[in-house]
Amino acid sequence: MNQSEVPVVPMPTILIVDDSPSYLAALLDRLERHGFLIVLAQTAAEGLMRAAFAEPDLILLDVVMPDIDGFEACRRLKAGKNTKDIPVIFMTGLTDPKQKVTGFDAGGVDYITKPFQIEEVLARINTHLALRRANRELHDMIATLAKAREDLVRNEKLAGLGALVAGIAHELNTPIGNSLMAATTFEMQTDDISQHITAEGGIKRKEFEHYIENARLSVDILSRNLHRAADIVTNFKQVAVDQTSSARRSFLLAEVIAGNLLTLQPTIKRTPFVIQQQVPPELMMESYPGPLGQVVTNLINNAILHGYEGRSEGLIAVSATLSSQGWVTLSVEDHGVGIAREDLSRIYDPFFTTKMGVGGSGLGLNIAHNIVTEILGGKIDVNSEVGGGTRFTLTLPMSAPLK
Repeated sequence: MNQSEVPVVPMPTILIVDDSPSYLAALLDRLERHGFLIVLAQTAAEGLMRAAFAEPDLILLDVVMPDIDGFEACRRLKAGKNTKDIPVIFMTGLTDPKQKVTGFDAGGVDYITKPFQIEEVLARINTHLALRRANRELHDMIATLAKAREDLVRNEKLAGLGALVAGIAHELNTPIGNSLMAATTFEMQTDDISQHITAEGGIKRKEFEHYIENARLSVDILSRNLHRAADIVTNFKQVAVDQTSSARRSFLLAEVIAGNLLTLQPTIKRTPFVIQQQVPPELMMESYPGPLGQVVTNLINNAILHGYEGRSEGLIAVSATLSSQGWVTLSVEDHGVGIAREDLSRIYDPFFTTKMGVGGSGLGLNIAHNIVTEILGGKIDVNSEVGGGTRFTLTLPMSAPLK
């Protein structure tokens, strides 16, 4: 790195508020020698104005001042949006412990007793500047992690939409293929009957009756399969709207579960496992079907990926009941390998997975837990033992809290 590339580190700015010109002059001289940028104020009102304007890294604030004392000035600083996080060190000749308690209650972080030694002042300043830098770095790290989490959740949603597209393509393949076959056969039969009609001797009654029978059969096949395709498109359209909008609406739980199971068909049909749904058809909820469907999908995928690892068959049961208190209990249960006792307390941690690098992101259960607790207003519990399977149970209100 050449000289022009050396990063410039800004000098820490310290605001000193004191009505004694001699103290101000002494602190200004000594602190500037140690590389600090100093802003001065002789009254609390002036100090409040300069704090809002200069946004210092730290404030040295005298306690005893005319009009507004240091405690009240600190309270006002802590009430300001742009000044509330600035550390305040009180400077005082008072030695009453009650005064110190008052200062800490007002928001101060430390005390310097007058007359003071400059070494003590520097030590306290450097300590609290280091703490503030650490807090800023921690806040930046938290913001970065939150952004990374949002990106990962967004990628999970995109993967879910990819599965949705694959699911509708897979499900439409059969009814469209059947319709195309019926239409092609009917076209061939129509060409054949047309040739008989125009040929010498015309067409026999038996041949025409056979054509009519085949026509009815073709129309029946076309009608049933095109209605099936239309139902699939309608179903997937609702699932897609739910997944992308996360809107709150009234819905029949059985229909939402069935719609999401359809999106999983391409995945399920590549496995030897069976999914069984037992949800009361009349069970109505006022909630967020998109996030709820994502939770069910994640739990089923978890059962396929982890629960039945190494198994050649298995059943995944999705069931729901309504309690007399108006809570919906929704469970996803498998009879697979189970979860080790030492892992049970960690399964909802982000990035915890026993499948890292082979298909597991470690986010599925973390996302499910956050959705259930933060969006759906419920809770999620797990019961599992090694070799005895796993059951995840969601306890949800029929009417989810408004966001």
